[in-house]
Amino acid sequence: MRRPDRLLHLLLTALVLAGCASAPAPRAAGRDTPHHTSPIAQRSINAAQALLERGDAAGALVEAELAVKSDSRSAPARVMRGTALEALGRGLEAGDDYKQALRLSPASGPVLNAYGAWLCRAGRTDEALKAFSDAIADEAYRQPTQALANAGSCASEAGRDEQAEFNFRAALTLAPQQAQALSGMARLEHRRGDALKARAFLQRREAVAPLTAPELALAIEIETAAGDARAAARYRNQLATLAAEVEASSPPSDTGSSKQ
Repeated sequence: MRRPDRLLHLLLTALVLAGCASAPAPRAAGRDTPHHTSPIAQRSINAAQALLERGDAAGALVEAELAVKSDSRSAPARVMRGTALEALGRGLEAGDDYKQALRLSPASGPVLNAYGAWLCRAGRTDEALKAFSDAIADEAYRQPTQALANAGSCASEAGRDEQAEFNFRAALTLAPQQAQALSGMARLEHRRGDALKARAFLQRREAVAPLTAPELALAIEIETAAGDARAAARYRNQLATLAAEVEASSPPSDTGSSKQ
């Protein structure tokens, strides 16, 4: 289903007013002729994504390399290789792939969103927010709420609370159960000292899926500020259980004798 043009225009305009660089006008359908990733490369991209989800970044990089080799003009293949490189702590190399993906597909929402996320992690907030704004302008982008949520998180990390709130609320207008936006709003309200509003947003987030470790830590802080010791203890138990599960699933470390 196509997003309402008026809502899209309002979101783009508000992003600019909130402090982003000038956003482009929505692109007319058919203006660009994007390259379509080959089926062979797409299979490798899918395999790389599955490996990343299992925590095998090295294996994901191997598959991503195959995708790039199979189809050097595929922007998604470049993005996947960048994602795998970042998972291995090779952020600078990942940036080269994101930039190449952008050269290959400069109007692609998914590419602009990935590039913006990388810029934000590199501390280049203004450039990141511009990339997210451009991502939303791609009418073919199926996940504009992800770019909005990423823009909110990026602004929040930079201490730009008003801009962060706008982006989070815009994401929630389009997708009321957007987990990242709900968590982001909870963190903002907690930072403002409003424990009740923070709790409400986090409860909505918890209804979507189990809380992550950082979100459980935030929940403990919120309930402590709200004076609910029982709720804080419940979240502490959940965090301890999650930590134990992660430790149990981690490979054993090498404790053999050191070489003389």
